[in-house]
Amino acid sequence: MANDIKITNVNKAIKNLQKVFEDHPRTAANIQLPAKELISLTQNLITHFKATISSLTSEVEGYKSIIDKHLLDKDEKLQTILDKINSNSNNTTPQYNTIAQIPPRPINKTVLVKPKNNLLTPPQAKDAICNAIPTGDIKCNQISINKSNVAYKFSCENSKNKFINLIKSNESLNLSLEAYEPTPKCPTIILKNLDYSTNESDIINNLVIQNDLKDFDHHLKLLFTIKKRFYYDAVLCVSPHIYDSLTQRTLFIGWTAVNAQNMFLLGHCSKCLSFQHRTNDCSNHLKKCKNCSLSFSNAHVNNKHSEFSLHIRNCSTLKCCHCHDKNMISDHAALSENCPFYRQKIQFVWEKTCYDPTTKVQFFNKPSNIITTNSPNNNNTTISPHYNTTGSTNTTINHTLTTTIQQLPPSPSSV
Repeated sequence: MANDIKITNVNKAIKNLQKVFEDHPRTAANIQLPAKELISLTQNLITHFKATISSLTSEVEGYKSIIDKHLLDKDEKLQTILDKINSNSNNTTPQYNTIAQIPPRPINKTVLVKPKNNLLTPPQAKDAICNAIPTGDIKCNQISINKSNVAYKFSCENSKNKFINLIKSNESLNLSLEAYEPTPKCPTIILKNLDYSTNESDIINNLVIQNDLKDFDHHLKLLFTIKKRFYYDAVLCVSPHIYDSLTQRTLFIGWTAVNAQNMFLLGHCSKCLSFQHRTNDCSNHLKKCKNCSLSFSNAHVNNKHSEFSLHIRNCSTLKCCHCHDKNMISDHAALSENCPFYRQKIQFVWEKTCYDPTTKVQFFNKPSNIITTNSPNNNNTTISPHYNTTGSTNTTINHTLTTTIQQLPPSPSSV
């Protein structure tokens, strides 16, 4: 707009100059000739300037049209992504608290058949059973084979028991095969903020005595503890038949009243945070931050804090390594409920855990630290050994789990 005004003023000045020469034809030639030449050059320059402006304006309009088109395409793609995210969010796996509150669905009854003394391979064992036992006698839901045994799943207790009895009563099958029920995966609970006046070795003993849980001591196992500055947490494995009794009431341990909370041991690698392998099988030498996904050395040199411990204290960047590797939205921590892979792992563990109140599991451990109490409710209580783990005040539960999952005791035996 300003350029148009300036050009108009120049044109007006040139016309005024031409009119002066027309009104004064007797002006000296040495003045008229340079002036007329200047007028001609100026008019040509103005014409060229207008053409250039017109060309540039046309190009700008063209670029603007291209930009508008790209912006429109970008908006459409963004809206498509948002619609997909909203659609996925409506179908995501329930969060930790939601999963813990959902009543467990009926679990199939499983029977494992293992060849004795390597007389048969698992596929041969399956064929032998299929040829010896009529399908009309039992109702089997599913058969699966691995390297060491064959798994048979039944929907009802009667079919399961009948299947086991048929194998045991068949001489040829009983000679070469062993049929048994696998030990169920027991629930785990966490007791938070226990006072340090209660020794770790006394937890089971105090839990049984102070809460009138006699005969429960062999159905509880202390897995590990999580150290904090003023308190500590204890993680226990419990038999399915006492899970409800522990989680639906306030428990007293030493000088502390606690509410048992359900907990899922995910068993992920503490170095790279992968759910595909354990820490001992990890090839990485650096430890990955669960917040920003960067890796640092966890080695302590000259009794100084490691690079990882110094970093994790101040890390505020959120970038999930699981979602980033899959080109998904990763603005969250790797071990948080915002991570779909983390929630899927919780869902998987929950589905594999037995919460059947009729299932009893007894834990057999080598006796350690015999503790005798004068309480009339319990005498000469044997405390089972457990595995401890220490963590700083800033250490989260999930992170601590990964450092201790390798040290969990052997699987319990079914009663």
